[in-house]
Amino acid sequence: MSLKKTAFTSVIGLGLLLTTTALQAAESTVASLTTALKSADEAARLDAIQKLGSLGEGAAPAVAPLTEQLKDASAKVRAHAAWALGRIGPSAGAAIPALLEMLKDPDADVRRQAVEAAVRIHPGADVPMPLGVKVLEDADPGVRMRIMSAIAESGEQAVPGLIQILDNDNVAYWACIALREMGPVAKAAVPALTAKLKDSHPEIRREAILALGAMEQAAAVAAPQIAEALKDKDTTVAATFALGRIGVIPADVDALIRANTKSDDALLSTASLWTLARVHPEDKDLRRTVTERLVDRLKNPNPLIRIASARGLASLPPAPEITLPIWEKAFQNADETEVFHALDALASLGPVATPQLIEALKYEKLRHHVAYLLGQYGAAAAPATEALAALITDKNDRVAQAAILALANIGPGAKAAAPTLTAALRGGKNPDACVIALALGRIGPDAKSAAPALTALLAGRDRDLALTAAWALVHIEPASPELAAQTLPALEAGLAADRSSLSRRGAAEAIGLLGAAAKSAVPALQNVANDQDPLVRAAVEQAIQSINKAAP
Repeated sequence: MSLKKTAFTSVIGLGLLLTTTALQAAESTVASLTTALKSADEAARLDAIQKLGSLGEGAAPAVAPLTEQLKDASAKVRAHAAWALGRIGPSAGAAIPALLEMLKDPDADVRRQAVEAAVRIHPGADVPMPLGVKVLEDADPGVRMRIMSAIAESGEQAVPGLIQILDNDNVAYWACIALREMGPVAKAAVPALTAKLKDSHPEIRREAILALGAMEQAAAVAAPQIAEALKDKDTTVAATFALGRIGVIPADVDALIRANTKSDDALLSTASLWTLARVHPEDKDLRRTVTERLVDRLKNPNPLIRIASARGLASLPPAPEITLPIWEKAFQNADETEVFHALDALASLGPVATPQLIEALKYEKLRHHVAYLLGQYGAAAAPATEALAALITDKNDRVAQAAILALANIGPGAKAAAPTLTAALRGGKNPDACVIALALGRIGPDAKSAAPALTALLAGRDRDLALTAAWALVHIEPASPELAAQTLPALEAGLAADRSSLSRRGAAEAIGLLGAAAKSAVPALQNVANDQDPLVRAAVEQAIQSINKAAP
């Protein structure tokens, strides 16, 4: 045998040996992680599940024990197990029946993970068929709604299967709901939904119309068929609303919709008003009339009418020169109950209601409630920054605190409020100083001008204020030895056992952001590495890793 051939054979042999060794090592890892799934400690099970999922198809031998984890009492464990099975992919096909059962789970995250896992395991156009029919037929209405919402969240890949099950009378209603939740991404379903407008079941016709409306302009081709549904008492309101969403009123039904604005049926009247204003944005007189009537209906004792009116107002194109005087008049003349009905109806719409809520901040008796609502929108409420900043020094402490918390939740988008927040912080005597420091830290680098005022708080007697100031400084300024020297004493003190778990976690996170400059804090972090709170443990572990990674 030649030297060359011997060398080649040796290389092949070495490759086989290395491959075999790697496979054996992987099998050993899977086996040990599978054993860990039997631990009584939830954190240990979660860790094992996470690691198995990261192995992907290599964790195929663990499919059966992972499937068993879908029965765990902990929703977190069930969700992680579903995720891991999905990461394994087609090799986890045996888990599909169990994943289908998980679609009935009361926890939303478990249902989402079950859908995503089934999609990964059984990819293709027919995914919703195994994901739905039998389970839907067996489930009660509340569970069916949760299942279809979970399927809708799986996105465009679920559309072909949903189109297919529209032919099944037992589940067509729920398929329409899922397609409606998807909106324009499900536009491929327009022809099939249009065909359902002739269904013998009125509830299916109604849901098919609403689903077409959710497709918006993509469903314009179905406008004539939807217009026909205006003559059907079971679908008149739905058809009116759908035409408004699509943005088309066929000429032959325009007069009918205008007549319906005067209907004794408040819901039909509301839908008709909104549709006309939506389709004819250039008609300012119409917009004024519609806005006045919809605002007035926010006081209606029927919550359905209030919500429908609020949705209509929020989805119309902006026209402040028309709407502002109307809103002012409505709030001035309303009693407290009517005002809160109106605000709650608007708030239920989410961030799209921000402009109307900003207007409501002008009224003293509403400010605390409105500021709180804006804070729930987070970054999406950034347009309210100026109005909220004006309330930082409000004479009502509850209003001031709600405004500051709202700015903190907005985060970097609230940078315009940084000067006002800084001015309120100076001297450290403001009763909301801790909340102000939090808001400045959430704003981040754009609040750099606040650094001197925050630094002055580090040596104060208020431990919580010193910790929050240190946390804020780390988030505002880039890591440096100077910053570490200033903030580490307060941050290390924040790791103490007598501090809240939130304080310990925040302190660990901030220390990690300092990188190599926080190397001296590693022993303090290691002292709390076994903290009873898993979130604190995770923050400590991440901080140590960040420091070691950044250290030279």
